[in-house]
Amino acid sequence: MPHNLPNFFIVGAPKAGTTSLYQYLCRHPEVFMSPIKEPNFFCYEDTRAQNLYHKEKGIGDWDRYVQLFDGANGSHKAIGEASVAYLFYPKVPWRIREKIPGARIVISLRNPVDRAISHYFMEYKLGYVHVPLADIVFRRTRHPRAALWYQQYVELGFYYEQVKRYLEVFPPEQVKIFIYEEWIANLQEGLRALYEFLQLSTTYLPEGNPRYNPFSLPRNRLLHLLYTQKGLRRLARMVLPEELVYRVKQWVLTSNRPMDVGDEVRAELTRLYREDIARLEDLLNQKLTVWYAT
Repeated sequence: MPHNLPNFFIVGAPKAGTTSLYQYLCRHPEVFMSPIKEPNFFCYEDTRAQNLYHKEKGIGDWDRYVQLFDGANGSHKAIGEASVAYLFYPKVPWRIREKIPGARIVISLRNPVDRAISHYFMEYKLGYVHVPLADIVFRRTRHPRAALWYQQYVELGFYYEQVKRYLEVFPPEQVKIFIYEEWIANLQEGLRALYEFLQLSTTYLPEGNPRYNPFSLPRNRLLHLLYTQKGLRRLARMVLPEELVYRVKQWVLTSNRPMDVGDEVRAELTRLYREDIARLEDLLNQKLTVWYAT
């Protein structure tokens, strides 16, 4: 068996701060993170079967997957990756346990209403969805991608069964669940808990409160049209210096445009998730009151 296998996984949820967790861990000297943030190895068969519209299926070959961790050495106590699709697909916990039974599992959960809206606007920005979120939530669209959109924006927020699977497959001491709204409000404390869970030194805490992959939208329709061109975005990353790419994104995108979906959509999402949240609270033996006020 190869020596450099991952010993922990950030498995989701999408749009719940996993990019920030990945980046913080990349900066810790005792951690080696996969250079590809989302290799999706353990759900590769699922994403291919669904033919997800993102067209980025990840890595399905075990040898290629293991090679991602060749850069790890004796100074790295924790070796990991962050594939947020691992939380949703039912067979993933068993697949991980079969290969790496001692793996530690990190789960970050966000208010599912906010998560759904954030996920929708991210994919709207990238050009993956063009119809209003209301048409998806209320199933009014007959678009060929309607079922997949509903999965991505609504079904991914039904956390109870997703979390329960990991708690059934792995011992409780190998699973750490974070509530996004809590750890993002107190980053130092949240990262300290994460580092302790991964048995890392807690002396390497970031200064300030940096956030990665924050909400943003193109400033106008023309810039939105340009930004949705995936080939153009890829070309820019290939030919332009990283600093210039950052400056261009700062010019094209703004965080000042609100994620406005209307009260009707928020009310329906709240209704859809109410029972699942109650079941999740019982499962975790924890009141998720931070979600009630948002």
